[in-house]
Amino acid sequence: MKNARGQAAAAENNRRREVRLGIIQAFFRLGIPYSEWPDFVKVYYADPHQQNQYCQNMSPLPFQAPDFDRLNQSPAEWKKAADKAWALHRNRFLEECQNWVKMGVDEEIVWKERPRGPGSGEIGRRRKRRRADNTAIDQRFVWAAQYLAGVPLKQIAGEHADPSTVGRIARQILRSAGWPTRSRRKPVFERP
Repeated sequence: MKNARGQAAAAENNRRREVRLGIIQAFFRLGIPYSEWPDFVKVYYADPHQQNQYCQNMSPLPFQAPDFDRLNQSPAEWKKAADKAWALHRNRFLEECQNWVKMGVDEEIVWKERPRGPGSGEIGRRRKRRRADNTAIDQRFVWAAQYLAGVPLKQIAGEHADPSTVGRIARQILRSAGWPTRSRRKPVFERP
């Protein structure tokens, strides 16, 4: 993606931007002084042009719900008709957007799943029994920031997490940010 241009590159840059800003927010939450941030993080933070978010807003035609005939139609019947009309309208718009990709006017954008927790429904409860809860994304950013600051993995993990898992997740977040996964810095920040 380094030299890629176009919509797919813009979408990738937006994802990278989101992760980088999450790590920077974690630096602030942890109270890590700016002077102790890695140089590449300082360069990114100091340059607002690198933090641009790319947009391509596309508006569908306005949706007009079907008329509600109170004398001949129950609210449930109208709701069903309105939901069906909305689904048809929505799907036509998305098909039109996809046709632009097929015709070569737009680029295909590959969407990656965003990190999320196990959920609160029945499936989420079953998954919790099989393995530990997923770590919240904000906590993952904190681990990545601490890793960049040179905090040892055992200290980052504490007593409730496995240092190898914490290291794997921190490096995964750093790869998503497009930043180096190895810190050549000596630890300068002590976790309170």
